[in-house]
Amino acid sequence: MDIRKLKHFVALCDHGTFHRAAEAVHLSQSALSRSIQSLEQEMDVTLVDRSGHRSLLTPFGKALLARARRMILESNEIHRELALMRGGDAGSVNLGLSPTPASVLLRPCMVELAREHPRLRINAFMGRTPELIDELRAERYDLVVVDSSAILDPEGLAIERLPEQPGDFLCRRGHPILSLPQRDLGAVRRYPVSCSVVSGDLTRRFVEAFGPDGHPDRLVTFCCDSYDIQREVALESDMILMSVFSAVRREIESGALVPLGLFPPNLVGRYAVVRLAGRTPAPALALIYDMARRLFGPWVP
Repeated sequence: MDIRKLKHFVALCDHGTFHRAAEAVHLSQSALSRSIQSLEQEMDVTLVDRSGHRSLLTPFGKALLARARRMILESNEIHRELALMRGGDAGSVNLGLSPTPASVLLRPCMVELAREHPRLRINAFMGRTPELIDELRAERYDLVVVDSSAILDPEGLAIERLPEQPGDFLCRRGHPILSLPQRDLGAVRRYPVSCSVVSGDLTRRFVEAFGPDGHPDRLVTFCCDSYDIQREVALESDMILMSVFSAVRREIESGALVPLGLFPPNLVGRYAVVRLAGRTPAPALALIYDMARRLFGPWVP
């Protein structure tokens, strides 16, 4: 069966008219019509009822559509696998990251890739976990590193969960809270608090640990997806940062940021490296996996 004809048929289904479908696949309207007619002759059924300006699927057309999409996807995968085999690590990788993984992984990963795979193009995008998973399913990303607790439907995904990430409230060296004889959530709430978006699962664990006042909607005054900005604000003001340790490792090791020791052991970040199941990974993805395992490895200040 000619995959091109199936692509023309799917385009007609997606666009509704021969005119719009022909434009989408860069054919003349007559050439697209001949392709659909040829497919119908090959299948020995009528796939499309021509009615006015729109084209309506027959029961045979509806039955073919889902299978045609799968066949096109499989054809694309065959070509992709062969291209990877021919091209080695040249080409491009589309990488999606939620805010915390981006802060932990992206800078060192890009340094390593620039050294080991200088011809590889990396397209890195930051976003929220649900949207990144949707984009992965739509094949816009090769790999995403996200908050694993926000993955609601794991079907069709190859998920490697990374080690849990401990964290805490952190403040700058010399912050007034460090001189208090007792540090607790009440003391923290005297100051502005920053963090990235908190998942529903982590929100529940915050409330379990600290009570209603620990709900991020009541606690957080600055919500920002950029850890670089959050770090700068925390280092230059009395704002307290909520973060996993791995995202601010250098600042903790230098003494610039000080953990307050208030998070219980179960208040951890949970992250995962995710790709589509059954897909052939590009060679450079192995390096990203290795970097993620190493950088998200156990570490407590």
